[in-house]
This record gives sequence, C-alpha cells and structure tokens, in this order.
Amino acid sequence: MHFICKNNCGFVFCAITLPEFLLTMAIIGIVASLSYTGLQRHIEEKKSAVAIQKIYTVLSQVTLYVISDRDSSINWPLESYSHNASELAFQYYKPYFKTLRVCSNDPGCWRYPSWFLSGYPYLKETEFYNYMFTLADGMNVIINVYPPEVVVRDFGVNVDRPTVVFLADINGDNLPNTIGKDIFAFVLRGDAIVPSGVDDSYSCNVKSTGLTCTSRIINDNYKFTYY
Repeated sequence: MHFICKNNCGFVFCAITLPEFLLTMAIIGIVASLSYTGLQRHIEEKKSAVAIQKIYTVLSQVTLYVISDRDSSINWPLESYSHNASELAFQYYKPYFKTLRVCSNDPGCWRYPSWFLSGYPYLKETEFYNYMFTLADGMNVIINVYPPEVVVRDFGVNVDRPTVVFLADINGDNLPNTIGKDIFAFVLRGDAIVPSGVDDSYSCNVKSTGLTCTSRIINDNYKFTYY
C-alpha cells in the first residue's frame, strides 16, 4: 500500500504497512465514536433541559390555580405517608392537568425499577402512599405527601409542615429511569413550587441519591455537570 508523500525533492511514493493502516483506521474510528457519543449526550441533555423547564412551568402554573381555588396550602388537611393524602393532593391538582393515564398506586404510570444517581434501586414496585399519573406529553409523575423532616433531609427544601412532593420522569417510560438524569423532584413550599435542593443540594452527586439535583441543574444554566 502506498501514499503520496512530499520531501525536499518533490512528491514520491511512501510505503505504509497493512498493520499501520489498520491502526490508523482504528484510531479514526475511536475518535469518530467518541465524537458521536459526545454529540448524542449533548442532544439528550438539551432535550432534558427543555423538559425540566416545561414541567417546572406546568407545576408552578397549576399550583397557582389550585391555591386560587382551594386556599393556601397551609390549610390543606395533609397527612404524611398516606395514600389518602396523596390522592387528596392529586384531586386538588387534577382539574388543571391534561392526563393520559391515572394509575393511583397501581402499575402503568411509572417504569420499574427506578434508580438513585448512585446506581442503587429507588423504587422496585409501586408503594401504597404514591399516587401516579401520566401527563398528555408522556411525562410520568408521582405525587406524594412527606413529613417536613423528610422533605428537608431528602429533598433539600426547608419546610415546617407536611407538604406535596412531585417526582417527574421527563421521558416517560424510557430509560435510564434514574433520579438526576431523567427523574426530577419539585416541592410545594407554602404556595409555590420550588426545585428540590433549593436550600441544600448535598445529595446531587454520583455517590448519593440525586434527589436534590433539580436546583443544581437550574443554577448551572440547565447543564448536567455532576455526572
């Protein structure tokens, strides 16, 4: 095999062995693969950023309507870790959501298993105190009511009473089904929705849960800098 090379006397034919040629092509292939992988990740992250902004806006706007009709959330009769409380919260919100499916705590509106950012399992099956539904755009959502100490500890939002927490799987039934990658949390604090981690995003790292990554992404201009 020959290539045209240039020396001080002009152009001459330079020989290259087959192993050298194969090595060169392999390197080119690796570089191309890395470039494609990087581009693909960039595209996915851009799509995720748009989806996060969308669900944040939807939850915030719907909450304004609910508060207008139902009074301040501090007057809602919410009991922690109760399916009835989660269902009550959903019934308050339901008139303003466009839903594709409503599953209560039955299978069908959430993909299992789902994972913490660390890789440990988060949910292996439905849990009785969750209330799940799918929005018209395909996002899967869990609505739950947690006690204040759990909201502060796990979701990084300072509250002083039981409150509503939303977990949104922004790409629906598709993978990776991982908190901090395609699952993001939002908390009802007072009469407004805030992103999880707004007061403390300590768990937004690959060795932890990822439950507080929502505010981290927003603060980083919707860039995924933690994994």
